[in-house]
Amino acid sequence: MKKTLTFVLLLWLIVCLQTASGQNLQTAFEFTRLPSSAHGAALGGNVVSIPDADIALFLSNPALLAGTTSSTIGLNAMTWFAQTKVAGASWSSPLDDRSRYAFNAMYVNYGKMEGRDASGIETGTFKSKDMEVGITYAYKLTDNLDGGVTGNFICSRYSSKTSIAVGVNIGLLYSMQDKGVTIGLAATNLGGQVKAFENTFQKIPFNLSTGVSWKPAHAPLRFTLTLDRLTDWDADDFYFTDEEKREFSEILKRHMSYGVDLFLTERFYLAAGCNLCRRLEMSEKGSRGFTGMTTGAGLHLDRFSFFVSYGKYQVSESSLLLNIAFIL
Repeated sequence: MKKTLTFVLLLWLIVCLQTASGQNLQTAFEFTRLPSSAHGAALGGNVVSIPDADIALFLSNPALLAGTTSSTIGLNAMTWFAQTKVAGASWSSPLDDRSRYAFNAMYVNYGKMEGRDASGIETGTFKSKDMEVGITYAYKLTDNLDGGVTGNFICSRYSSKTSIAVGVNIGLLYSMQDKGVTIGLAATNLGGQVKAFENTFQKIPFNLSTGVSWKPAHAPLRFTLTLDRLTDWDADDFYFTDEEKREFSEILKRHMSYGVDLFLTERFYLAAGCNLCRRLEMSEKGSRGFTGMTTGAGLHLDRFSFFVSYGKYQVSESSLLLNIAFIL
C-alpha cells in the first residue's frame, strides 16, 4: 500500500508542476501525439484502459505493459501524408512475476523539402526527421493496481539544426475483475527541451488522460470511454470557427473519445471508435463523412498477432496503422 500511495502522489506532484510551468510557450515535438497502437487508434485514439496482451498499448499508458506475459517483439508502421514515413519497434520481457520492462523506438521521416532563405530564394533541398527512444518499467503494485513509468529521449533534426528533449510517461491501471471494469490514468511527455532550435525553447506536448473500459458478463463486447488533454480547458487550446461555440459543453466534447470491441472469437476482434475533438475540428475545416471515426481489427495466433486500423487524422488524407507482434 505504501508503494501505491507513493506512486500516486508522485504522479500528482509531477502533473501539477508540469501544468504550472511554461503556460505561454508553444509546443514542439508534435509527432509524439501520433498513435502507435492500432487497437487503441481503432477505439478513438489515446486509449489508456484496455489491459490486453498487446505490446503497443503501453506507449499510451506504461502501466499497460504489466498485461504482457511473455518476451515480445512489436513492429508498427503508419501511412500519414505525402512522402512521410512513420515506423516504430518495441521489445518487452518479464523481470519476475510482478514486473516487466520494455524498450521502444519511433522514427518519422518527412523526406526531402525545399529550403528557402528569408528573402524567399531557394537554397536547395534538405531532409527532416524525428526520433524517439524509450525504456519502460511496469510493476503490479497490488492484485488490482498496476503502475508503470517510461523515460524517453526525443530528437528532431531539420536540415543542419537539431532539437533534443527528455520526457517521462507515468501511468496507472486499476482493475475490477468481478465487474469487468478497468480504469486507466496516464500523464505523458512530462519534461522539456534540453536543446532548442535557435535557442527558442518550447514545451513538449504534455497530456493527462483517463479512461474506463467495461466488458459486460457473457457478452462479446467491450466499451471504452477516454477523456484526453485534461489540462486544456481554454477555448484557445482548440480549433473553433465560430465564437458562439466556445462554451463549456463544446470544450468538454473535445476531450472525449469512445469505442467498442466486438470479439467474434477468442482470437479475432473488430473495433470501431470516434474521436470527438478530431471530428468537430475537421468538420469545421470542411471535412465530412468518416471524419473522426476509426475502425480496426486484430488477429491473435499462438505466437503471432496482427492489428490494423483505419482513420482520418487530417483533412486531405486517410491513414492506415499496422502492428505486428511476435512472442519469443
